[in-house]
Amino acid sequence: MKIIGVTQARIGSSRLPGKVLLEIQGKPLLAYHLERAKQSKLVTDWVVATTEEKDSDLICAIAEKLHIDSYKGSLNDVLDRFYQAVQNKKPDYVVRVTSDCPLIDAGLIDKTIQFCLDNQLEYHLNQSQEAYPDGLDVEVFSFKALEEAWKSATAVADREHVTPFIRRNAKMMLSDEGIDKKYAALRITVDETSDFEVIQHLIQQLGDKQPWKVYADYLLQHEEIQSINHSIFRNEGYMKSKFNEIQLRNITNFKASDEYRKAIHNLIPGGSHTYSKGDDQFPILSPAAIVRGKGSHIWDVDGNEYLDCSMGLTSVSLGHAYEPVLDAVRKELENGVNFQRPAALEKEMAETFLALVPGHDMVKFSKNGSIVTTAAVKLARAKTGRDLVAFPVDHPFYSYDDWFIGKTACNKGVPEAVSNLSVTFQSFNIESLKELFAKYPGQISCVITEPEKGNYPHLPADFNVADFLKQAIELCHENGALFIADEMVTGFKTDFPGSITKYGVTPDMATWGKGIANGFSFCALTGTKDVMELGGITREGEEKVFLISTTHGGETHGLAAAIATIKEYQHKNVIAHNHSIGKKVAELCQQLVTENELTDYIEVVAAEWMPFFVFKDKSGVASQGYRTLFMQEMIKRGILFQGVFMPCFSHTEEDAYYFAKAFGESLKVYQDALEQGYEKFLVGSPAKAVFRKTL
Repeated sequence: MKIIGVTQARIGSSRLPGKVLLEIQGKPLLAYHLERAKQSKLVTDWVVATTEEKDSDLICAIAEKLHIDSYKGSLNDVLDRFYQAVQNKKPDYVVRVTSDCPLIDAGLIDKTIQFCLDNQLEYHLNQSQEAYPDGLDVEVFSFKALEEAWKSATAVADREHVTPFIRRNAKMMLSDEGIDKKYAALRITVDETSDFEVIQHLIQQLGDKQPWKVYADYLLQHEEIQSINHSIFRNEGYMKSKFNEIQLRNITNFKASDEYRKAIHNLIPGGSHTYSKGDDQFPILSPAAIVRGKGSHIWDVDGNEYLDCSMGLTSVSLGHAYEPVLDAVRKELENGVNFQRPAALEKEMAETFLALVPGHDMVKFSKNGSIVTTAAVKLARAKTGRDLVAFPVDHPFYSYDDWFIGKTACNKGVPEAVSNLSVTFQSFNIESLKELFAKYPGQISCVITEPEKGNYPHLPADFNVADFLKQAIELCHENGALFIADEMVTGFKTDFPGSITKYGVTPDMATWGKGIANGFSFCALTGTKDVMELGGITREGEEKVFLISTTHGGETHGLAAAIATIKEYQHKNVIAHNHSIGKKVAELCQQLVTENELTDYIEVVAAEWMPFFVFKDKSGVASQGYRTLFMQEMIKRGILFQGVFMPCFSHTEEDAYYFAKAFGESLKVYQDALEQGYEKFLVGSPAKAVFRKTL
């Protein structure tokens, strides 16, 4: 096995020019870095990849002195420089480290390589969980993956950096390093003068031969040293340089949108076919309708381009007009989409989907989420002979049917007798659920709840989702009720296929929808056979349960889209990629909120599968006015934003930085609004709650 290690080193640096040549005890930082890297037992040879800049010979001279090859390449096409540095050596795998990490740890290098080899991965990053201090990053990838990136990557962002294209397309795996997260806040890297001071102190006090943890523990024990560079955010310099490259859009023309708005409410009640897309959910200065989408971007009726954050209300998991899905749909359209008998494709889709959900034996298709959640409730009532349905009082939406809407403020048209058949508890609160069963003994047919949320602000810090789910399922069964996991939002986002497999639990039923078919209409109800077959027709003599009966539930183009989407998830790193983008967005925005001293007024909920934001007024109370103002400012800068960022496979690191720059610019308006009131800056009225008593 031939493994070549490459360290990137260059003279130029906007924040600390010539940093790799700075000396400590008469030795340049690059020499410390290379000497420590050479201790790796698994790396066959090392190469220093530098640029053709003036004075780069000084870098090559340090490498030569340590008997390490060097290569000079393109300044801007970093991917080409990296590839050319190793291609003549024909390695099986390549290790990438950077020279601004003088205390890189050879043990971590070998650990990262070994994990990659043991799991037969094409790519692995030891910092995937961001547990180690900044300055210990190690990436390992196959030469085949590098060569494919070099040949195929065309985007500027993919050429300026070595691994974005590889991360999106190679087989990889997130690993739990088992490292205390307390280390993640430390900096053992050199990006600014204060970083150099810390490294200098560590080497002078501890020498240059210690493992990483010795240096990290020393910093934790000596806060006065840690504080020297503690105010520098992780990758802050990179963030600033990226911001300098980005030109934000300035969207002010909504003429066609305004005309659309004038007409649409006379044609469609609410102006759209789901209330979440309605005009009352957006500021006046916003697009009224979308004409097309491609990847992570969309265009409105005025021709304005936006980075999409909600991705079809979280239903588009791969990207708009994603070619592998479109190819499957186009092919299937040639065969027709709806027939008098079931399409043969329904069997393939049923087998494909059930193979993803351990413990569930049967599946029923539908075109929207409300149908399958209501079907699950009906099955639970049929199975138990009970009437009551329990769900969390603080969950925003389960169904447009009466059993749910009747418990909201928007309950006009729902008989009180129907509303009274639904009872509620505090989400993820096992004691609240126990109290509910005690209050209605022998009456509750089922509990339906999402299996995971982005945050749990009203629960203890040590709250464990897996424990709650297991306890809730046991509690339901002890009381003769069924447990339904609503994976409508979490499915294909928190994990593949969802949270119930992530946490290893088996509910009686699960409902699925958004994300399965990359925006095409496909939803599903899965469950155990003893429950699901109640909706069947083979048990002669038993009373029939009229479950789901929908003409369009088995449309072939929707099934084809779902199968193609599942294949993409199976063969590519969709979940890992999406989580890395979500994590990056949350990290960047938290940095900006902290820098601007707005932590009391903007909360960044860093759920990597769907980061979201809470906007508060001067008194620290969540405010629709301030939220709408922020939406307005993000839209102006080319981001269709409603308070969440739903990462999809087409989102790139460039998108994350674009979002962050727009976020940072919008913070400036927010700061002024806190002092003067949002009314002075917001055009029109604040967005309204979907579930409200009056219009």
